[in-house]
Amino acid sequence: MIKKERRQNVFYGILALFFSLVLFFIASGSSLQVNLAGTSNPYEEEIDNVPIQTTYDTDEYFIQGFETTVDVTLSSRNRVQLNAERSEETRSFRVVADLTGLDEGTHEVPLEVKNLSSSVTAEIEPKTVTVTIEKKVTQTFTVEPVISTDGATSGYGVDSMSVDPQKVEITTGDQTLAEIDRVVAIVNPDDITGDSITVSGTIEAWDSDNNPLAIIADPDSVDVALMMEAPSKEIELFVTQQGTTPEGVSHYIYRMSSISAVLTGPQSILDETQQIGVPVDVSEITTTTERTVTIPVPDGTTINPTVVTIQITPVAQTTTENQSNNDSNEAENSENSQDNSSAVDTTNEQTENSASSTTTSSP
Repeated sequence: MIKKERRQNVFYGILALFFSLVLFFIASGSSLQVNLAGTSNPYEEEIDNVPIQTTYDTDEYFIQGFETTVDVTLSSRNRVQLNAERSEETRSFRVVADLTGLDEGTHEVPLEVKNLSSSVTAEIEPKTVTVTIEKKVTQTFTVEPVISTDGATSGYGVDSMSVDPQKVEITTGDQTLAEIDRVVAIVNPDDITGDSITVSGTIEAWDSDNNPLAIIADPDSVDVALMMEAPSKEIELFVTQQGTTPEGVSHYIYRMSSISAVLTGPQSILDETQQIGVPVDVSEITTTTERTVTIPVPDGTTINPTVVTIQITPVAQTTTENQSNNDSNEAENSENSQDNSSAVDTTNEQTENSASSTTTSSP
């Protein structure tokens, strides 16, 4: 009897354990499903200016008029994979506009994300792009050099410009080709640093209103040789005395062969320059001397004439000292004269007093 009860207890124990395990797995599975269903991708990255790749017959057609980049938002529960797709060096996905099968004209084309990892999702903004498809043509044009108006040329005027090579090939659509008024090489004025220089000019095609058109240029830049005419200004010259004045010399008188000169250079420097001092060393000059001195100029400028002749005449100190001595002697003589006059007056008073006293004492 006892054995039978023990067997029943063991049976019920095993049965209870079985149901406990079943309930545990059911609860765990439900929790996992809730987590999977209720939790969205916790990591998100926004990527700006992702290039758009176009698919079309490049030998037959030329496309234009569309934005070349798009913004993409990536999200994933896998942080490592998300970081890999975020970096331009390691990403595998690309944004594609498939134009295959489209005829010439303007079309709105949907954008697609391809080769994206299955653990990452992507949202594109905008989701479509507008593209104009034209028949592809190529033609040779003569290049005209121009200086961009976006910068300053430091007051320089253009004397002459030439380009090398003089002709370039322009590839574009047939409709755009008909709009080309001229092909230009754009020179950045910031590159102009002197009155004779060769710089690089970027090729553009302009319509009649000087608006740039969509083209491919071969080559895409040319060498532009410029001869510039710099602004000039007449400025005053003066002597700046240097060195130690020799003993016996009071000062110097200067006579210059020219008291003005024409300064040429950037307008910004001309505006700041009103006079130029010509240095003269007088350390050993005791007699009338002539010196030819180079006129110093600010960096980036030239001057005409470049030298000036200066006659230097010393004035001796003795001239001034003699005049001072004469003035001193005259002052002393005047004082002595006044002293003598006072002495005479005193003597006369004493004589009169003596005479008066004699008169009084007589009987």
